[in-house]
Amino acid sequence: MSAPSDGQRMQWRSVLILIVIALAIYVGSAARPALLDDADGCHALAAREILQRHDWAVLHINGIRWLEKPPLHYWLVAVAYALLGQSAFTTRLPIALTMVALMLLLYEFGRRFFGERAGFYAGLVMGTCAGAFLFTRIMIPEALYALEFTAAFYLFLRTWTGSLPLRLGYWGSAAIVGLATLTRSGIGGLFPGLILGAFVLAAGAWRGGSEARQRLAEIPLWSSAMIALAVALPWHIVASVRAQGFLWFYFVNEQVLRALGRRYPADYTAVPLWLWWAAHIVWFFPWAVYFPYAWREAPSQHSWERVSDGDAQARLLVVIWAAVIFLFFSFVVGSRMEYYSFGAWPAVALLTGLGLARAEERRDRWLHGLQSTLAVTGACIAAVLVTLLWISRGVSDGADIAGLLTRHSTDFYRVSMATLFDLTPQAFARLRVPAAAAAAAFAVGPALAWWLRRNGRAWASTVAVALTMTTFCYAANLAFQAFEPRLSSRPLAVAVEKLFTAQDRLVVYGEFEQACSFSFYTARPALIYNGRYNGLQFGSYFADAPKIFLDDRQFDALWRGAGRVFLFVPPEQRSAASVRLPPGDTVLIAESGAKAVYANHPIGSSARGLYPFSTNSQ
Repeated sequence: MSAPSDGQRMQWRSVLILIVIALAIYVGSAARPALLDDADGCHALAAREILQRHDWAVLHINGIRWLEKPPLHYWLVAVAYALLGQSAFTTRLPIALTMVALMLLLYEFGRRFFGERAGFYAGLVMGTCAGAFLFTRIMIPEALYALEFTAAFYLFLRTWTGSLPLRLGYWGSAAIVGLATLTRSGIGGLFPGLILGAFVLAAGAWRGGSEARQRLAEIPLWSSAMIALAVALPWHIVASVRAQGFLWFYFVNEQVLRALGRRYPADYTAVPLWLWWAAHIVWFFPWAVYFPYAWREAPSQHSWERVSDGDAQARLLVVIWAAVIFLFFSFVVGSRMEYYSFGAWPAVALLTGLGLARAEERRDRWLHGLQSTLAVTGACIAAVLVTLLWISRGVSDGADIAGLLTRHSTDFYRVSMATLFDLTPQAFARLRVPAAAAAAAFAVGPALAWWLRRNGRAWASTVAVALTMTTFCYAANLAFQAFEPRLSSRPLAVAVEKLFTAQDRLVVYGEFEQACSFSFYTARPALIYNGRYNGLQFGSYFADAPKIFLDDRQFDALWRGAGRVFLFVPPEQRSAASVRLPPGDTVLIAESGAKAVYANHPIGSSARGLYPFSTNSQ
């Protein structure tokens, strides 16, 4: 057997490094923190109810039909639950493995069309940018459909440029588009159609006799469309039969009216366009410093129609891929969250990895300057973190973090990362270990990368940046764990669960989404008091929906009854709930992270030692 060539050794080295980094960042952090309230916990409940109800067609949350989302991500989590049990780790495992696969697929995509180093760098950019880590902390499907887009475009491009059999490539791409539709609903099919249509036209297929026109004629369009429909359509048909009004709510309300800002009930507000664009500098930190090189890689117009030139065709497709998604959400006036562009991030990673690799090849004179900028930025971040640690030195690290954070109005939190703005200098008393680790990483890593690049070790310099971000992601996950009492209701659930008996009732005040992690960790269905709005509202009007929504009269009768009732109250509802609870019949059982659990009867002195929270009568 012949020894592996240098090229093969480089490929194995690249794959090994990408796998180790991906496993460390995504699988290694999947178990903690606990599931969060709002989308994270609610989506986990939907996956759990698939198993409880043996219903893989219509999603439910707390027994109510929930028709907002397509099912594939929830199916994957339900399978993980069935195989490995129900936990934060198994909830995040499908997306963690998706990120491993995405990094490796981007490496293969870039290696095949742009070269070994460009592919390796693309995988590093995608896996170690700040945004990819942040937006895989919650159970949302962005990484999954980003992987599906990448796979669909990879198969299409290989077939278009002649390196895959026609049916294998085009039919495989179509099947993956069908899966993307089951992952991200309409845009899972719309975006690939727009992107590939624009690509084929830009490549010259509109001109008779062109090479692109000949390639277009080879595409089995009808059979490919049938394959995509065969994958995506059955679930839609079954769901529409099982849930009256599904087609209107799912397609018109959730996609068209949401984009226009007219969804019922009102949804998350649109992030201002300037902020949405600017935030990508943060999401792609630290690799955004190399964006000027990514911009250079847009192919010149005279190369668009060279179909046999795989490099030029790949660059054209990748540029169109990014442009279509970014422009689409630039014109959306309704719901536009920070992560909605995630489907374009693999394209940005490919262009950035390609641009950086080619800048290194030609020894671009600006590269050292950009590396110096990154080193200075890292030093500034480290200095800010050290300053905040110094300011918080007199604050006890055992304080409830909720008391160290600022609070904003409820509408402020309609932006997904708004909780980060609750931080105060004093809150860093609870973040000393993660802040110190991040400060050390940013003080040392970018400086080391600058020194390596200055000494002609470009590849090692880029890896040093990736390892810096690996350390930062570890530190950030420690910070999320410190934030757990504020972001998750698990601490309350663990304490109060010990007090439940089979006859006790659980009630949530306000919208159920704010108590989802409490419901997940107590494994109990809940009644909902003054919360018939937002996510569960539409499903609550089905004739067979459980009667779980209470008004003032119904709650008062339940609260004053002989049975024991526990009431969970989220932070923003404490004032509203306090005026409705009878003072003489209400006991504050526990509180954590500004959330509270009340009971209508005392729990008895023997139970007080069961949980690590203060108990006192109100």
